[in-house]
Amino acid sequence: MKRFPFIRAGLIFAISPILLAFITSLFQGGSMWDEGNGTGGYIWLMFLTLPVGFLLVVIGLVMVVVRRTR
Repeated sequence: MKRFPFIRAGLIFAISPILLAFITSLFQGGSMWDEGNGTGGYIWLMFLTLPVGFLLVVIGLVMVVVRRTR
């Protein structure tokens, strides 16, 4: 059975809005921090992705500790 990489998935999920804003700003030709052109609005998603990503990292760390103590 293959294990799900909770720590890696949590970190990627947490920073995904910044990556999305950066990539879309490259195609639209503007600043990734400017909310006026649309790409800066993606950064507001971090209010949701950071807590969920942090929770996934904590679950992954707990699973690592439990596996090592067995």
